[in-house]
Amino acid sequence: MADLYAVDLAFDLLDTTPDAVLAEVRRHLTGDGLLSPRGPAWRIGGMLVGEFGPAERDGWALTARQEIHEDRLPALEDLLLLLTPHIRPPGPVGRIRHHTHESPDLLVLREGRVVQLALDRR
Repeated sequence: MADLYAVDLAFDLLDTTPDAVLAEVRRHLTGDGLLSPRGPAWRIGGMLVGEFGPAERDGWALTARQEIHEDRLPALEDLLLLLTPHIRPPGPVGRIRHHTHESPDLLVLREGRVVQLALDRR
C-alpha cells in the first residue's frame, strides 16, 4: 500500500512576492508539477484541485488540495521554504494527513517558517 498524504494548502502571498517566486508557484500548478493533478483523488477521497490568482486584498491567493506520495514530500517542503518569506502572516497555511489517519497535522507559519503541529493521536 502506498504512503500517500492528503495535503491542503490555503494562504495569501504578499504583493511584494518576486516574479520568480510567482513563476515557481505557477510551474507547480501545471504539467507534472507538485500541485498539478486535478480530478478524483485515488486514496484520500474528494477531488484534487489547485488554484492561484489575485487575492481579495493585495497580493496572491493559493489554494490546493493534493494527494502526495511520501517521496514527493521533500519537494513540498522546498516549495514551502521558498514561499514562507512571502506568506501573509499570521496563522495556519494548511494541513497534512497520512491517508490512514483520521486527523491531520496543521501547517502553521511561526517565526518566519512553516512548522507541522501534530495533534494528539491517542
